[in-house]
Amino acid sequence: MTETGPNQPRLAPKRGDEDFAVFRDEGIYYADKTQFLKPLFSGTGSRLLLLRPRRFGKTLTMSTLRRFLEIDFQNPGDTSRQQELFRGLKVMDDREFCEEHMGRYPVVSVSLKSADGVAYDDAFERLAGVISRLAWNFSWLDGPDLTEKEHVFLDRLSDFDYLRQPAGRGFAEQSLVFLCRLLRKCFGDSHKPVLLIDEYDVPLQKAAAGGYYEPMNRLVGTMLNRALMDRDDICKVILTGCLPATGEAIFTGVNGLCIDTVLARGNGLSAAIGFTPAEARAMLGYYGFGDLYEKAAGWYGGYSIGGEALFCPWDITSHVRELCRSRDPAAVRPKSHWNLTSSSNFIAGFMPRLAPEDAECLQDLIAGRSISLPAYKGMSYGTLDFNNLRSSEFWNILIYTGYLTLSGTGSGGANELRIPNKEILRYFRDNISGYYGNTWSREYDTLVRGLMERLLSGDSGGAEDSMSALLGGFVPLEENAPKAPHGDFYRSFLDSLFAAAEHRISDCRVLYGSGFAEITFRSAGGTMAVVIRIEYAPDSTAGLHTLADRALEHLEENVCAKALLSQTKITHIAECGMAFRGRSCAVSCRELLPETPGA
Repeated sequence: MTETGPNQPRLAPKRGDEDFAVFRDEGIYYADKTQFLKPLFSGTGSRLLLLRPRRFGKTLTMSTLRRFLEIDFQNPGDTSRQQELFRGLKVMDDREFCEEHMGRYPVVSVSLKSADGVAYDDAFERLAGVISRLAWNFSWLDGPDLTEKEHVFLDRLSDFDYLRQPAGRGFAEQSLVFLCRLLRKCFGDSHKPVLLIDEYDVPLQKAAAGGYYEPMNRLVGTMLNRALMDRDDICKVILTGCLPATGEAIFTGVNGLCIDTVLARGNGLSAAIGFTPAEARAMLGYYGFGDLYEKAAGWYGGYSIGGEALFCPWDITSHVRELCRSRDPAAVRPKSHWNLTSSSNFIAGFMPRLAPEDAECLQDLIAGRSISLPAYKGMSYGTLDFNNLRSSEFWNILIYTGYLTLSGTGSGGANELRIPNKEILRYFRDNISGYYGNTWSREYDTLVRGLMERLLSGDSGGAEDSMSALLGGFVPLEENAPKAPHGDFYRSFLDSLFAAAEHRISDCRVLYGSGFAEITFRSAGGTMAVVIRIEYAPDSTAGLHTLADRALEHLEENVCAKALLSQTKITHIAECGMAFRGRSCAVSCRELLPETPGA
């Protein structure tokens, strides 16, 4: 932990700025993670892919590493800047590591987080801007020692107007390798450069979602792959990102790649990114809010990486900022911070494609239980259709982006997963309720409309198909919802169903009994009506259709249909028997007409 001096004001923690030097120079609160610089740099081989969720501190970690390693280009061997920045921090306790590595390497550090766009041309132009600014920072390399070809190449890389043209693509592909080769040429074999690439997967993710994956994959894949493959000129390459897209061309032919993910165990880097409970408690205590730790922990803690309990730094920092601004910190209610930086309807977007087993998993998660999913090897953005994700893709995106966290290991190497905290639980609940409430999606409304039309017309088969589709993907929001559907599950399902149908029907009445429900409603115009008897099948022997027929027979003595028949506006009545077992449903319908009230 870093504190300001005794006479300095305790500035509210800063979020958004990701430069380690700014934290140190401006006296901003900094949780000391520098003891991880050694295992990060020396304990992971020469090629490292470091994957963590968004807003967990990847960029600040890369900045810290850069500031520690980077050679003073004007005065090689001068480490006074590092001595100033790292004074009092844990890394300084390891004298041998500091003497060997502090200020010893030319560093090429680049972030690809801004290299996106609605189309390839936009994304390429932004990437060209990133590369040209990077090359401009190394324009001092231009001199008599460069060949004519190297001079022209460096000049092209620094020229944004040239680089963003189609002719600049080849220069962009070679940019990182070229800069590293110039640095090695300048400083010699004893000072091979270090290449740090932050948010490596953002351009590919945006390209896959935007429909221009192929050209972007060729460009970024070639650019990064050549850097990863270069063993002669580059000492170390570290990439950060979220998803293990190891099926990309980037990693083709790369040997000895060390991959550290949220599912990694026992590698010494688990707590390198993210706040431990002790660090979160220390931060709250530093600002005088130590007694509010438990409330913050329930909302923002709960992550587990490699057996380490962690907080998301963005969350806890944002929360402390809110506390610092409040006149009554004890009354401040925790807010959602991290999930507001994500796609606001990711889960709702997948709801129309929920298989029953997916719905069961969501139901367990909402109820506070863990789910078991098989270990996942990796993915490729080239096969991802974000508008039509497969089940395995959906769940693994949730795992690697921080919506779920590891709670243990099951049989066969399966991962036991859970929702980490109240903030993410709220995100799940808001997405699911928003889907049923038609906030996020029209698919549910379309399914409900189809069901109502089929019930009103007495279409048994069509109604059964619609009801089965709706029931199979239903996720109850009640806390501690049971694993196996029972009466309360079906009641929750029916309440959600008819709430969504409210603007398509009229005069809806629902009566719940022990093991059954009876429902009546009319069409929006009031000329057609439906009377339904629903029964929950506790045993597994009787056929569902037999039970649906039996439910229909119960309507023989139902006074609702006869009362409806007496209304002059009613021209058509459908009686329906339904039987539920688990997430299966059978429907049996018959018609009653005013001319033949006894039919």
